Amino acid sequence: MLALLLLFAAQANDEKKYAEFAEQLKQQVWSTPSVEFSNYYCPDEYVKNYSAVILASRTDVELTRKSYIKMTGLMGFSGAKKLGRHELTRMLIKLNDDAAIKKFSEFDYSTFKKSYTIFGQQESEMKVLGVRIIKPNGKIVNVNTSDYMVTREGSYDSEVSHKLAVPGLEVGDVMDIFFFDEEIVHDRNMKPFTFIMKDEYPILHYRVRCVVDKKITVQYRTLNGAPDFKVSTDKDKHTILETEMHNILSVAPSLWYNKASQSPMILLYAYDKSVTGGGIKSVKNEDRGLQANPDYRNILIDDFTLMLYEIKNARNSRFHKAFGFMKKDIDIAKKDPDKEAAARRLYNTFVYYAAGFDKDNEKFTSYEFVAALRKMFNMSEIPSTLIITTDTDNEPIDQLINNQNTSWLIKTPAGAYFAAPVYKCQTPGILPANLQGREAAFINRLDNEKTDYYLETLPISDYSQNRDMVKLNASIQGTTVDIDRTETLTGTQKELITSVLISNKLMMDDYDRLLKREKTYLEALSKKDRKGIEDKFEKDKEEQNEIYRDEVDLYHDMKPLEFKGFEVLQTGLDPQNPDFSYRSQYTLDGLVKKAGDNMVLSVGKLLGSQLSVEGHDRERDCDVYRNSANQLLWDINVEIPSGYTVSQESLAKLQQSVKNDAGEFTASAKVEGNTLHLQASKSYFKAYYPLSQWQDLLKIIDAASNFTNRQIIIHK
Repeated sequence: MLALLLLFAAQANDEKKYAEFAEQLKQQVWSTPSVEFSNYYCPDEYVKNYSAVILASRTDVELTRKSYIKMTGLMGFSGAKKLGRHELTRMLIKLNDDAAIKKFSEFDYSTFKKSYTIFGQQESEMKVLGVRIIKPNGKIVNVNTSDYMVTREGSYDSEVSHKLAVPGLEVGDVMDIFFFDEEIVHDRNMKPFTFIMKDEYPILHYRVRCVVDKKITVQYRTLNGAPDFKVSTDKDKHTILETEMHNILSVAPSLWYNKASQSPMILLYAYDKSVTGGGIKSVKNEDRGLQANPDYRNILIDDFTLMLYEIKNARNSRFHKAFGFMKKDIDIAKKDPDKEAAARRLYNTFVYYAAGFDKDNEKFTSYEFVAALRKMFNMSEIPSTLIITTDTDNEPIDQLINNQNTSWLIKTPAGAYFAAPVYKCQTPGILPANLQGREAAFINRLDNEKTDYYLETLPISDYSQNRDMVKLNASIQGTTVDIDRTETLTGTQKELITSVLISNKLMMDDYDRLLKREKTYLEALSKKDRKGIEDKFEKDKEEQNEIYRDEVDLYHDMKPLEFKGFEVLQTGLDPQNPDFSYRSQYTLDGLVKKAGDNMVLSVGKLLGSQLSVEGHDRERDCDVYRNSANQLLWDINVEIPSGYTVSQESLAKLQQSVKNDAGEFTASAKVEGNTLHLQASKSYFKAYYPLSQWQDLLKIIDAASNFTNRQIIIHK
């Protein structure tokens, strides 16, 4: 079926032809006989226990390769390759409740995107969505493509998007959905495939079939218990890869689940051996046609090759601009006997340059950043070790399948790690959360002749190093509460919020303050560039007030009655002062209620909104993967109005302690004068927990969640 569709797809290069192709595609897909997609029955136990059930899921892939002649100059010609990537995924989904109806009632996706190579060849990516509804009485309702909302983006409207609303969905309906994705590229390789065999809903039938041109090399990796492909060839000697699973009843939880580590999946990469050049050496070995679960060390060699190229490439004019900007800093670092401090300063200066002076169309990739930083360290005589690893969103390094899935970093002798920045004002020397605990290749020698390395696990931070500390002062004013809250974040806790709460102007101002360069950021810009940046800074300033107002809503799960202001006390950029700290002042309504002459204060709400695990989410059959171990601390002071007191009985309700091997939640309170002092802490001791500790984790989660409902009576 897919081969026939390719004939239609080749002509669908404008909106009219796209609409015709989409209609032909729907007819072709839904008229193709299929036992699995004709069976709408769902067992009653699944209807009762799951929001939705995927009755069937099938993906068909075809990878094609064609040779042709391209013009390379005024009178020059050379051979070229056009690669096609065609993927059709069809799913049959039973909707069992309102949550499923809401989830599947709207689709937003890009339909057509085109671009051109330097030789004028058009490259394109096209996507088609088809939807029909099967009612409980067997009636089939086709969703008309005229219901699509079209938007255009990019130069000359080169990217077209559709938004599809699906009307009339009801509990008990079955949705028949397909997604078609076509990518055409010239003289470069295609984007990879990821086949994930575990969803948030049960999957009763799952199948994948790939047809690969005989001149294309495939490397694939099966992970986390995924079944291997069955391999065959067709009459044209193209490779056929097929796999299937049935009754996948284990579902992916919505909380603390890592697909890369837990979901059965197959990662598949396709290469044209004539396109890869010398950069992907693993494709040029004897098994270049099909490499099933290849030795990770062969893939790692691809990354060593890339690393050598990037370090060598750091000699070109673009990198020279960065080195020229930092020449004095490199000279100072070379003379500085404290090489660890010199490394941190160079890192901050390079991030400053990359954030403010690197042109938008020339932004350093994470690989280029580390390669250039390594060269600066060498120029400054700072000893360091290059490291290759993978982050938590990719396969482990000992199961590496593609060198683009790696992360590079540098380690100095004192144990400081330097990676490409992942958030604003990233403190130099700190290992990001998504790299902690990952196995990594530490490189002793890197050259074209031989690369010597060893594997070692990167360190994991202790929960006490990753804190969110809240200092909150509250004053009751009738039935409202005035709040002055200061929040300080350390370690990995900074990663989640600093890029939102730190404006670009504040970031660059803090770099100016810390680095003490001859000219500030704005002074160093051209007059034309300065005007544009000043306008952006002014817009940032206007938006920041709303951002911090929204942060109050996020913290308390209620909007402030009045937002009085905010200030950032410390960005965490300075290695000597690495914490991020900010202060907000506002008034809340709804925390105090009158009870005759007395008042009832929802004091537990001052801890902010706490995680709550309800319903099916409490039932878990897999391990727990969190971002990092961490600790939350609260120091809360509530000013009691004159003439009122807090009883001992009320104070007793605020004393709590729950502790086990997974973590702890504690709270204690006392009254001194007219002030109620409440202190609380919640700790998650680890980032990873085996399933056996899930019930212990629930006890900590429940204790903190239930505490937010605590109230005290303030007596007249």
